[in-house]
Amino acid sequence: MAVRRLWLFLSLFAALALPSACRVNTDLGRSCQLVKKNPDGGSSLPIVEADLPSANKDFISFGATECEDLVCVRDAYIPRTGVATAPASGYCSRACVANSTTSCPAANSADDTDPTRKLSCRALLLDEQTLGAICSNDPATCQQIGNTLSPYFCARSNPDGGVL
Repeated sequence: MAVRRLWLFLSLFAALALPSACRVNTDLGRSCQLVKKNPDGGSSLPIVEADLPSANKDFISFGATECEDLVCVRDAYIPRTGVATAPASGYCSRACVANSTTSCPAANSADDTDPTRKLSCRALLLDEQTLGAICSNDPATCQQIGNTLSPYFCARSNPDGGVL
């Protein structure tokens, strides 16, 4: 009888523990502050909405300390506050593999089923050939764009489910 209870307890424990063990901890999709390089070489400076390019553009920021991969993205569909001095916020991202359907699971699993919040792997920077040319010809500029040779990052698509 004791063996049967032990087996039942272990089975129940495994059933409860295994689903959570399959999901990797991540900060993808969590809120972050966009930052820029400090001209004097000190700590990064916050980006404000006035610093952002015109509307309907994706923006990527490297060095966001609240993100494990230091990458913060503000996609073209995040509305502006209308206050030029307001901090420009986005969400944590990371480099990903193009055409992969599993490389961008959000921190909040509910976001993975919400078409307005679901992250997918898409190009946010220049194409790979241009990034390669920049990095081989101008290492300083390459460093400013995160020393990446891949344009692919986890980002949201437009609210109707399409891509920009």
